[in-house]
Amino acid sequence: SPSAMADPNFEIAPDFASPEFNLVRQGLRLGYQEDDQQVIEHLAAAWETNKIARVAAWNAQKEADARAAEEIELARRAQREEEDRLAREEAEREQRESDKKKPKMNPFAVGSPVADTLVHPPSNYALQKLSTFDYVELWYFTHAGRLDAAKFSNKSQADDTFGISRVDDHLTVRSIASVRASRNVLSDHDLSFSEFLRVKNVFLNNARKAEWPIAHLDTLAKFFWLLETHSMTQLPLGERIILTYASRVRLDWHRELKANRGYDISITNQNLLCTIADEVRALDDELVKIKVSLLHPIKMSTFLTPSLSLRDPCF
Repeated sequence: SPSAMADPNFEIAPDFASPEFNLVRQGLRLGYQEDDQQVIEHLAAAWETNKIARVAAWNAQKEADARAAEEIELARRAQREEEDRLAREEAEREQRESDKKKPKMNPFAVGSPVADTLVHPPSNYALQKLSTFDYVELWYFTHAGRLDAAKFSNKSQADDTFGISRVDDHLTVRSIASVRASRNVLSDHDLSFSEFLRVKNVFLNNARKAEWPIAHLDTLAKFFWLLETHSMTQLPLGERIILTYASRVRLDWHRELKANRGYDISITNQNLLCTIADEVRALDDELVKIKVSLLHPIKMSTFLTPSLSLRDPCF
């Protein structure tokens, strides 16, 4: 290292004509048959050549040491800059997290008035079911279901009551409003057929807002449409049969999806439909018999369900 030795640039050549070099000069005169002046010149030239070599080595080492020091400084500077960058990012991340926790008021469209009709959203329970892709009755999306939800949400007091719910085999703490079903809920097959046709579109729209996969939304839309246009609806008890089929199949579809055994719900299973049709008709016959027996015990057979004039798809 240049710092460990003297700079050869400042070295002065020895006086090779001095008495100290007599022995050296004598040996060279005898060995090379030269006079004293020639020997002195050869010694001076050899020393100068050696000095030039040592100066070159000194300068090269000095440049190498300078480059190494510069690289070390650059590495230290890069390390400090990286540490500063990480510190800034961490501070920014903490600031973002802090900002997220701050309550914010959403913007509004200047000049836009309130709508002519105020429609209350479905209950938190129904929306929570949608967010976890679970089965939820269509009733929650009817006018009656939304009015029922409004009874418990149109208040300024915060509901701080929490309950436990299970999502994908994990227990989660949620507000009671999001885990408690309504006591007034109706099964899908207890809706009127016209109400069923109206509410299915509201349900699909809310499922879309809950970011259900497009494929699932499409197959559900096709499922509802095929049932709405099914020839069974033109027969006596047909609408009730279709409603019962829709109610049972949609519940089963969600159950099978959770078990990773999902199927295409849009494909109408004619065998299952006919089985459900037999159940509905048998139950209706029993109800008719009971009513008739109470009114006319003797002429009960004349009040049974009339024969079907339209073609029954189950026959």
